[in-house]
Amino acid sequence: MKSKKVTLKFPCLYINQSGYKLYCFAAKAQILWEIVKINRRDPDKDEGYQRALSGSRVVAITNYIKDENPIPNSILVALDMDSEISSDGKTIMIPKREDAGWVIDGQHRLAGAKKSDIDLFVIAFIGLDLNQQIRQFVVINREAKGVPTSLYYDLLKHLPLKSESEMAKEIAADIANILRKDENSLFFNRIVISAPRKGQLSLTNFVRKISPLVTDKKGKFNIYTRLEQIRILDNYFKAFENVFPKEFFEKRMTFFRTLGFGAVINALPTIFDLSLKHYLGFRIDDIVEVLKKIEYFDFSDWEKMGTGTAAETQAGEDLRFEVLEMFKTTEEDIGSVKLE
Repeated sequence: MKSKKVTLKFPCLYINQSGYKLYCFAAKAQILWEIVKINRRDPDKDEGYQRALSGSRVVAITNYIKDENPIPNSILVALDMDSEISSDGKTIMIPKREDAGWVIDGQHRLAGAKKSDIDLFVIAFIGLDLNQQIRQFVVINREAKGVPTSLYYDLLKHLPLKSESEMAKEIAADIANILRKDENSLFFNRIVISAPRKGQLSLTNFVRKISPLVTDKKGKFNIYTRLEQIRILDNYFKAFENVFPKEFFEKRMTFFRTLGFGAVINALPTIFDLSLKHYLGFRIDDIVEVLKKIEYFDFSDWEKMGTGTAAETQAGEDLRFEVLEMFKTTEEDIGSVKLE
């Protein structure tokens, strides 16, 4: 015998905004927590769109409520298609199950209030598709404190209209996602959406440095295919590992730190041109020949430079200067490239 479907009913108000139907109702925090999911963003999966909860923020909100303070802000949710509105439009009916909808905004408030008996204002979409859920999340949270920029970059591919800058960041994020999943790449599992550990790069940092290189019309590598752009970066770092293996030891990981990564990327256009000019390609062996000219280079000096854009720029300039001095040449644009 099948169990009877249980439905929760809430009095609601309806408004239409630019063609979107929105329903406003009040629900006990405990009940709302039981029927909607907070989709915690897993850096190793493509599904989902929510950032992970901050434990400290949840605790702070819980304590705030315990002190009998109000939560006047609404929780924005996307309910599945099986939620319904009564014929008179005054009641919203939601299936009583743990995945009747997703929280788009307000997950920390809901988590902090879940054990309390307070009512929360809820604004609900019904049947909003995943791309629209993501778009709502990005628009609402793009400038919000606590939303990782890495998550925003990772979601750019879902936005329908993008500026040239956003398109370049989307390309850079796409390159990062391919490299971090490639077991044969030095970037494998080293580019993360969450806070990076030692030897890892944040997606934010990767996009910050790579997007200018792939910007349409202005980027150094905008004329190359996505596969070629990926191979350029992969070859570049594998050549550094070949010539400077000590910098890849676990205790150092020079080129997977913010300053080190930024500096070698700043030097990339120069080394790219030198490799094409003298070795007619940008294969690993070609880049190795360029870097061997400066295999004496002491990267430990970078550790004394501190942090920040100025230090990163100086480190990159030092590397560029050293390579150019050894070749006694200047940068110049050169055409086709061998990558294999």
